[in-house]
Amino acid sequence: MISIMPFQLRKILSKLLAVSGAINYFWYKLPNGVYAFNYHRIGDKDNTPYDRAIFSCTQYAFEQQIILLKQHFKIINTVELAELITQNKVQDDRFAVITFDDGYLDNYTEALPILQKHQVKAVFYLTTAFLNGDQLTWWDEIAYLLRKSHGKEYQLPNSTLKHLLEKENIDQIIRIIMTEIKQSRTLSVLAALEDLREKFPQAKDKLSAENAQLFMGWEHAQALLVEGMEIGSHTLTHPILSQLENEQHRAEIVDSKSILEERLNCTINSIAYPVGRYYCYNENSIKYTTAAGYKVGFNNEPGFHRSISNSLDMNRFCVASSDINYLKYECCFT
Repeated sequence: MISIMPFQLRKILSKLLAVSGAINYFWYKLPNGVYAFNYHRIGDKDNTPYDRAIFSCTQYAFEQQIILLKQHFKIINTVELAELITQNKVQDDRFAVITFDDGYLDNYTEALPILQKHQVKAVFYLTTAFLNGDQLTWWDEIAYLLRKSHGKEYQLPNSTLKHLLEKENIDQIIRIIMTEIKQSRTLSVLAALEDLREKFPQAKDKLSAENAQLFMGWEHAQALLVEGMEIGSHTLTHPILSQLENEQHRAEIVDSKSILEERLNCTINSIAYPVGRYYCYNENSIKYTTAAGYKVGFNNEPGFHRSISNSLDMNRFCVASSDINYLKYECCFT
C-alpha cells in the first residue's frame, strides 16, 4: 500500500480551506511581487500511455485559471520582468509570468487558443532536440516501459528498492521510480533508461511501433512568435544538468540559446532549467547561464519574489491540478 504523498495531502488541505472560505481570504491578500506559474501538458491524461504526471490540467481548467490570473495579476513576459528587476520595481504591482516547459504539441493546440482568446502572453521553454523530432523524452519513455510491464518487478541499478508494477498503482510507482532517478548521484538518466529497455524488451518493441507526435516542430515555434508569445531555452536535450560533465553542461545551456536564436531569428532572453528542482541544477548551471547572456532563469521550486537578488535562479509554482483552489493554495501557503 502506497502512503499519501505530500501532493495529495496539499490537495486535501486546499479543499478544506476552500470550503471554509479561508483560501479566498488569503488569495485576495496576496502581496505584490513576481509570481511565475509553470505548465507542462494541457489536456486529458487518462488515455495516454506516457507520463501522466506531466499533465498540468485539462483545457477547461486551464481557461478558468487564465481568467483567474488575468483578474488578479498583471501578466508580463521575461523581457518586461528583466526591466522591472533593473528598475527595482518588482513590488510595484502583483505580476505574473505564465510559462510552459518542454514544447508539447498540446501547448499549441490546447493552450494557445485560450491565451489568444483572453489576450494573455506566455513564455514557451523549448528543447531543441524535441523540436527536431529526434527523440521521445526520457520520462515519457520510462513511464511507457513501466506502464506496459505491469505485473513484473523492477529494481533500479544501485538501488535497494524493489517495485512490483501493480496496474492499479502504476502511476504512483512510476513517480517513485522517477524521483529515484532524478535524485541519484550514481545513476544517470540514460543509464536508467538503457536498463529499462534491456529488462523490458517487449514493452520496448511496442514503443517502437508507436507513431505519436507529442511535440511541436520549428513551424509551431515560429507561429508562437507571430502570435506575440515569447520563446525561451529549455536546453538541447533536457538532461539533469547536475549529472553532466562541465563541457556537456555548458553546451546544453549555451548552444541551445544559439540554435533557437538562429532558427527563429529572435533574442532568447530566458531559460528554464530542466526538471528544475534544487538537486537537478547547480552553481555551474548559473555560471553557464550568465556566460550565455540570459537575463532570467527559472527553477521549479515553489515560491514568489518580493525582491530578486538573482534573476537567473527564480522560483515558479508548478501547476499540477485542474482544481482552481489548489492553484490558490499553492500561492497562499507555499
